[in-house]
Amino acid sequence: MPTGSQSIVLIDGFCPVCTGWAAFIGKRDKAGRISIIAQETPEGEALILERPPALADLDSVFLIDESGRWFARSSAVIQILLQLPPLYRLGAIIWLIPRPFRDAAYDIYARNRKRDI
Repeated sequence: MPTGSQSIVLIDGFCPVCTGWAAFIGKRDKAGRISIIAQETPEGEALILERPPALADLDSVFLIDESGRWFARSSAVIQILLQLPPLYRLGAIIWLIPRPFRDAAYDIYARNRKRDI
């Protein structure tokens, strides 16, 4: 689980889009608020085993915040953006879109993300 004031982002380490997203986060997280872990690593696999039952069947990016709360899909993306510098926090405005619509868009994108590999 996260320690101190650091969140954990769990990504698919084999997905070029996910690793690109991780690089994007890493370059902008100057405060060191986010630790990025591939789900396929021993540490990532151990964390995935701890995910809440409601998230067990999801193939998603996950964020575990400082208090241990889990976020998936579009909610994880929003939580990540909120931890980046102010310019990127503006992207969290997608919170205004109801979660079922945000997650549907996330799922469509996620299904097609490996198509060009």
